[in-house]
Amino acid sequence: MKVPMEAGMAMDTKVPSRVGKTPRATLAAAFLLAKMGDPIGARERLGSLEKKLAEDILNDGSLKCEILLVDAHIRVYEDRALTKSDSTRLSQLLSMLPAEDRVGQALAFNHLSTAALHRGEFDRAQDHAENAIRLYRLGEAQFGSLHMHTHLGQIRMMRGDLTGAIAQYDEMETSLDQLAGDPQGLRAICQALKSEVFYEMNDLGTAQSLLDDALASIEHADAWLDVLAATYRVRARLAFARAGLPGALSELAHADAAARARQMPRLARLMAVERIRVLTLSDEISTANKEMITIGLDPSKLDADQPERDWGLRHGTTNVAIARWLVRARRPKRALDFIELAEETAIRGGQLLSLAKLRVIRTQAFWQLNARRDATNALVSAIRLLGNQPFRRFILDEGLALQPAVQAVLDGDHLSVPIGGAQRRQLSEILHYWSSGAHPSTLGHLESEQVLVSRRYLELLAQGHSNKEIGRIMGVSINTVKYHLKQIFGDLRVNNRARAVSQARELGIISD
Repeated sequence: MKVPMEAGMAMDTKVPSRVGKTPRATLAAAFLLAKMGDPIGARERLGSLEKKLAEDILNDGSLKCEILLVDAHIRVYEDRALTKSDSTRLSQLLSMLPAEDRVGQALAFNHLSTAALHRGEFDRAQDHAENAIRLYRLGEAQFGSLHMHTHLGQIRMMRGDLTGAIAQYDEMETSLDQLAGDPQGLRAICQALKSEVFYEMNDLGTAQSLLDDALASIEHADAWLDVLAATYRVRARLAFARAGLPGALSELAHADAAARARQMPRLARLMAVERIRVLTLSDEISTANKEMITIGLDPSKLDADQPERDWGLRHGTTNVAIARWLVRARRPKRALDFIELAEETAIRGGQLLSLAKLRVIRTQAFWQLNARRDATNALVSAIRLLGNQPFRRFILDEGLALQPAVQAVLDGDHLSVPIGGAQRRQLSEILHYWSSGAHPSTLGHLESEQVLVSRRYLELLAQGHSNKEIGRIMGVSINTVKYHLKQIFGDLRVNNRARAVSQARELGIISD
């Protein structure tokens, strides 16, 4: 397997329009087109080649294997989760590849790892990834080997091993430093995935910095759903932590536009789950429910596997979003029934981070039912699940509604078993974070950013623009405009557009 993984990935972006003189050049073009976000074009190239060389493919086992490998690669970028049948097909392909084709075997294990990740089978995904790394190295395919570190880093994070995930990405970056060039944009990919780990550690500054450095490269040159989803998810969460619901919705509107432009409905669906998250955390319960209905989630059905068709299941994001909504909608008993099923799914998949988040939400449900002992025990269980890992955000994100339960645990109230020193330190830090508010160094930046956004909306209101026109000008959806205006009306203590404009002029926010 000479072309796709190493040479194909390093090709100039203009090459696909020029190649086609040989079958393997066409395969390289199809490989690159898929990665750059044109799986339709890639599939057309491959289909045309298969049709043209139908007889040759039957007689040339090597060419047939290469076509099957590129076909598997395109499937990854066709915006659908790989299934067990895809894994079966790849396993059959492995048996067809010659023993000396190390890169071809590595590419097959690469896609087998991706398929296992899609199904939340972390042990299997890790085994396949490690096999791919070994074979890439034997085939002297250095960039292919480094690419697999992204799989291992994601697995570590979802298993609740943050420090291990950071170490995995650090090792990847150190290896990149020793190589000439970075034709696959691997550094930006590494930074985007690493930012998600730093977010969970509540190191928001580092997470933001990593994304700022990586965003342009990822949006320009990569169509890998893992990376795009992580990038847009963390950007939305950082915006929510920094500027509340309006900031998060603006980021998600940008992500939606990217999903439409790339024709990636699964990415749009994952961003809808993020929208449900921020709406629920902002107590916009009715609007969050409408969003759930839009993407086919039904919180009235006690079926934790209903999001199974959703790629977000392996992160647990969908189940966590549903459980949180049930609690915030004041349906604690139904929430507990759902969480019990969702926890079984998380345990089967070894998704410790998802499991911890579900137990934090379980804490809130028990607290609403005045079952204090059950609530504090659920919170302590969530903390203990992750050991001494530097997790903070999965508790902080739930907001001050969780503060009474945290305080009760620290006071030793309603506990079946006293907490240890490590857990006490973690909860004390979280309580201190809540009491101290935003870090002083960020206040000036946040205030100026919010003022600029609000001023622009008010100026457009003063000019008489409709919500639809404002959305077009600002590059956001009508729903995002509505949420921005709702926030502005609340800040100005007014209830309509005319009064908002009048009050803003009186305060000097906008001029006449």
